[in-house]
Amino acid sequence: MRTQRRAAPALTALTVAALAALGSGGPAQAAEPAAPTTDAFASDMAWVSATNALGPVERDRSNGGSAAGDGRSIYLEHKYSKGLGVHADSVVRYHLGRNCETFISDVGIDAEVGSAGSVAFSVIADGSLVAQTGILTGSSAVGRIMADVDGATYVDLVVTSGGDGTTEDHADWAGAKFECSGDGAAADHGPLSAPTATGPVSDLPWVSATNGWGPVEKDLSNGERAAGDGRPLKLGSTTYSKGLGVHSESRIRYFVGNACTSFTAKVGLDEEVGWLGSASFHVYVDGVQVVESPRLTGISATYSLIAPISGASYVDLVVDDQGDGIDKDHADWADATFLCGNDAAGEAFYTAPATLGPDNGDIVRTEASSFYVDPLKVTKVNATVTRMMYRTTDTFGTPVAVTGQLIVPKAAWAGSGPRPLVAWAPGTQGLGDQCAPSKLMASGLEYEGPFIAGLILRGYVVAVVDYEGLGTPGIHSYMIREAQGHAVLDAARAALRLPDTGLTTASPIALTGYSQGGGASAAAAELAPSYAPELKVVGAAAGGVPGDLEMVAEKLDGTFYVGFMGYAIRSITDTYDVALEQFANAKGIALMGELENECTVESMFEHAFTKSSSLTVDGRPIIDHMREPWLADVVQAQRLGVGLKPSVPTLVIHSYTDDVIPFEAGRGVAQRWCAQGADVRFQPSLGPGHVGGFLTSYGWSLAFLDDVFAGRTVQSNCGTF
Repeated sequence: MRTQRRAAPALTALTVAALAALGSGGPAQAAEPAAPTTDAFASDMAWVSATNALGPVERDRSNGGSAAGDGRSIYLEHKYSKGLGVHADSVVRYHLGRNCETFISDVGIDAEVGSAGSVAFSVIADGSLVAQTGILTGSSAVGRIMADVDGATYVDLVVTSGGDGTTEDHADWAGAKFECSGDGAAADHGPLSAPTATGPVSDLPWVSATNGWGPVEKDLSNGERAAGDGRPLKLGSTTYSKGLGVHSESRIRYFVGNACTSFTAKVGLDEEVGWLGSASFHVYVDGVQVVESPRLTGISATYSLIAPISGASYVDLVVDDQGDGIDKDHADWADATFLCGNDAAGEAFYTAPATLGPDNGDIVRTEASSFYVDPLKVTKVNATVTRMMYRTTDTFGTPVAVTGQLIVPKAAWAGSGPRPLVAWAPGTQGLGDQCAPSKLMASGLEYEGPFIAGLILRGYVVAVVDYEGLGTPGIHSYMIREAQGHAVLDAARAALRLPDTGLTTASPIALTGYSQGGGASAAAAELAPSYAPELKVVGAAAGGVPGDLEMVAEKLDGTFYVGFMGYAIRSITDTYDVALEQFANAKGIALMGELENECTVESMFEHAFTKSSSLTVDGRPIIDHMREPWLADVVQAQRLGVGLKPSVPTLVIHSYTDDVIPFEAGRGVAQRWCAQGADVRFQPSLGPGHVGGFLTSYGWSLAFLDDVFAGRTVQSNCGTF
């Protein structure tokens, strides 16, 4: 899944409009160009005016140098025969005479400057900003714009610098095209209403819809030309009761009015065409693509698509042909859903009040929630689920509000003694607020959901932590040792204060997690004796523990998981007020900004194999900067097992083949605890890689939790590893 960040605009609408106004003052035409009446490439049209920072705007060529015609073929991820080559800051104005509806273009830095440069692209229709990308660099994925210009008399195509100077800002409007009906008027869609709650897209009215064969079908496959002639939506062997049946080329526009935060769907070619057809699925938010699927055919596996849409006014669902003709491109947006209203990320529930209660673990607010194991919402956990906000403290002891979910099994507790509580520290979710587990669990998108559900089946109450800044305002405290440990322990305190849970102060509590969650549960275990001595913690299980961030960063640099290193760097610089400009260049600063709004999968695919040396002002890898005195102290402050130890039996699990967190990073924590006299069992595993290590870690952790809750002795093996 390729995802482009929709972060805070690179420029305000006012600034871009001012640049557009400057552009209108460029070389005047003898007479204003006639408005197009049919579809037209921008490079084939006469413009009203054009300004460009280096030489003239080029037609069907890159910007090149200062002479006209000195560019090369436009090239982003591939060669384009049509388009405009410009150099920031640049404005090109076109006269459309209200005859056009849509402007479409791929955008980015031309390959002629390599990975250098940074720019933002904006489209202005009669002075209003209708589409704007974030900052794109020479190493960014291609951006895509599909801007609504319906009824506009003039449209300005604006490219501005990303803030690191303009030397290499050779920007392409690749394949730029206006779609024009020639009607001379804007369509009247009447009053528009935003969704008020999470629900299927097929139950909502669309603003507009076009389809390659017959009408768009609701809750049926595309079928043939007649309305309602499709069959139940079917991808692979699964039939879906809700969704949209379309045919490429297809576009459907919805008005969501800033009321929704996520769009999810299962997509693919409907079974009615067998193995034939090919298509790709795209989601645009306010004119800018945020997600696209890979090329899918009739034999492709069903693809799960998740799009962040926080702050969006309009969302467009687009299906394109993939080059073999559209005859069999019967495409399904199955179980397509907008996450909106009370279920939406960033809603009022996640906004902290000005003042908090006096004690850590104090409840700020709660509301009923839900927990689905799968995104199709076939499997709902048999439990009472409560979303909660509670007080904790950050790494400096300042009170902050954090959210999470408390899941209480509906089945009676069959064990001896009080019902146990598990404080679950989730693994890496991302930095974006939409990535908070309490939000993902409600829509069946939390990847750890099946494992949490396994604890519920055992009868344990589970408190799932969102962590500081994940869902709530601010930068998520990713890998900040004390903040994460506090959030886990205070989730347990909050759980004990909620009514009707079956929990009491005598309830045994265990801490567990893997990866980031392994670090958080380990931090909670060693902080518990001093931070939460009243809690009846009986054990902790931590898998894949990133116990030494310097060691982990060196492992991650330039790999598929390099985004995780970026998460930690961004969190550290925010927590300790370190200016990114001290070590990061414009590309690095832009990447950090993108990470702030991404979830794990987006970051892995968007930034895979980036070398941190390309992100720094001096070309050295970030690990070198982490070892400088001004940053080394705060990095070392996150190291686990330094002067602190658990006071309860603790299991540490790590795979020999972990390709994300070095084996020694986990074993080192266990060794440092053992050296202080802690009761530790270290369990190496042969789980393949980090993901395989999670699967094996879960089994060991589950057995450990059963033992400590039953009061069975867990044998320490300190001194043997």
